[in-house]
Amino acid sequence: MTSTYILHQISFLFLTKLFFGNYKKMLFTVILVTLIPFLIYPSFIMAHFILKFYVIFFVGLFLSYIIHEYLHIWCLKRSRQPGEIVVEFSLMKISLYPQFELSKGEMLKVALLPALALPIVGLGFVSIGTWTEQTFLTLTGYIYILHVINILPPLGDGIMILKALLTNNSA
Repeated sequence: MTSTYILHQISFLFLTKLFFGNYKKMLFTVILVTLIPFLIYPSFIMAHFILKFYVIFFVGLFLSYIIHEYLHIWCLKRSRQPGEIVVEFSLMKISLYPQFELSKGEMLKVALLPALALPIVGLGFVSIGTWTEQTFLTLTGYIYILHVINILPPLGDGIMILKALLTNNSA
């Protein structure tokens, strides 16, 4: 699904609603499937295990991608005059396409910010998880740290970094 929005009207809450709206079937399916073991073996231990899974899935995986994409939008808001942005959701990919020109420096800043900020948050989760001996927090932190791979060229942020480095003027 592809939609166009005015950049300065996109808030973190609005982006979160977009994510939940576009992935509600997948989220509902994950919740139902993960509750099956509890129905088979209803116990405090199983409920605790499922709750830890939800923290890893929703806070680690889902929320980290919302934060990642919002950091792009936040950076674009700080860099440019009002403009529009196309948000595209597919099964395994979320893409943002600014409908205005960006300088090389702006492209680098927009592409690099999430790849640098989320690993720092992840290190915080890993530290807290290690200190409290909570493996699920440590795993959540590693998911945040793995956002650094988005700077690899086959991925969207990596392509933007290459584009910024290889172009002469604005793109």
